[in-house]
Amino acid sequence: MGWDTMRLRSGSRRVSIASISTLVLVCASKAETLVYGVDAGVAESDNVTLVSTDKVSQTIAVADADFDLIQKSRLLDLDAKGDFTYLDYLQGAYNSQLIGRFDGTAHVALIPERLVWVLQDDFGQAAVDPFTPVTPTNLENINYVSTGPDLALQFGASSYVDVSARLARAQYETSPFTSNRLLGTLTWGVRLSAQSDVSLNGDTEHVMFQNTVLNSDFDRSSGFVRYEVRGARTDLSADLGATTIDQGGISTTGGLVKVALTRTLSAAAKLTLSAGRDLTDASTSFSTLQSGAIGLVGTALAAQTTANYTNNYASAGWTYARNRTTVSLSGRWERDNYEGAPLFDYTRKGAEFRVNRRLIRALSAELLGSYYKVDYANGAAALAAVNDVSPNVLIAPANLIGTPTYDDELIGGGLTWRHGRGLEVKLRVEHSAHLTTGIYGYGENRVILTVGYRPNASQPETEIGPGA
Repeated sequence: MGWDTMRLRSGSRRVSIASISTLVLVCASKAETLVYGVDAGVAESDNVTLVSTDKVSQTIAVADADFDLIQKSRLLDLDAKGDFTYLDYLQGAYNSQLIGRFDGTAHVALIPERLVWVLQDDFGQAAVDPFTPVTPTNLENINYVSTGPDLALQFGASSYVDVSARLARAQYETSPFTSNRLLGTLTWGVRLSAQSDVSLNGDTEHVMFQNTVLNSDFDRSSGFVRYEVRGARTDLSADLGATTIDQGGISTTGGLVKVALTRTLSAAAKLTLSAGRDLTDASTSFSTLQSGAIGLVGTALAAQTTANYTNNYASAGWTYARNRTTVSLSGRWERDNYEGAPLFDYTRKGAEFRVNRRLIRALSAELLGSYYKVDYANGAAALAAVNDVSPNVLIAPANLIGTPTYDDELIGGGLTWRHGRGLEVKLRVEHSAHLTTGIYGYGENRVILTVGYRPNASQPETEIGPGA
């Protein structure tokens, strides 16, 4: 289970249809790689409502289930990860909740190596108000599901054309941002060698909002050149092009630059680097969330508007895994600029680490931590806008609360004892802090004790959940 599974998230009493469909495919196939576990236990918090004064302690009953499955065959290529938790607040601080994160993609071959049907689903939680504590009253479920065909055509020994089409839906539990989407991509490429190729790519997306009073439908199109090389120890991909947004009779064009590098430094160590600039929107960003060193996808920042924005980012990660020790480090910087709504501009930067050491055959210890700083550039004006019913009409509320600049810190440690073929007992302790200059600075300590079953515990755990 993820460390921050115990962090408070929005209640979820239903799992997406695409998640269920993917699980059906899981049951119908024999997994090549499957890591899973279940556990139950109890947690104690000294500040369950995340406040600076009048803190409330709470005992929480916990039940978890998680899995990480990869299946590859001639007709089915499946990658599905999930982490779900049931929380029962025994003193009644909040209603009991079933919550979780799911990310899955299934490729079903209709004509092997030519025509494939794709189903993808990403389900999780995001904040509603970015300036106040992340409790169940300030979270919502988001689900992004897409499906459609991929067609691959080969011309000669080195030239190829790939075509894909998708029907997608972004569903928001609370925010009025639900939309239906039509997407299409076209790629013409040439293989320069067995390890490298170059391609011309075009994609287009038409977004239709359910609520057209508060949101304007838009079209987004991109064209770019991609170069990819796959070496014995290094993988590199680079995109260069432009993106155009047509919304409300106004056209905006911005540059598209993406670079991703993976380098195997040794048998035990790997380095990953990425950087880029792109025009995107909150729903697309949610479906492509990436985890850091802690291994948690994380609770997304609040989707305050459906406006497209320029996303500038850079990230780095380093992992070391050898014998009894695993170390992970990561860092990320991101700046989002909204050309038509600068009140929502923000910068987020931070780092994570995780160290796991098997002390003896049955006992392992773990230490982890993270630090992130968020700064909304336009401060109080952005804070006033977040409580308005329309992102295009700014009305300052009478009871302005929260802060536009804050730091989030987490430090945790734990012990895991394993016995027999699958019994696992975990004791975990964590301290989190939300540091601000406003009224919502707080600290919280949690202790979690669980007993569970994980039959393949010798394999690395995959954790999907909030936090990073």
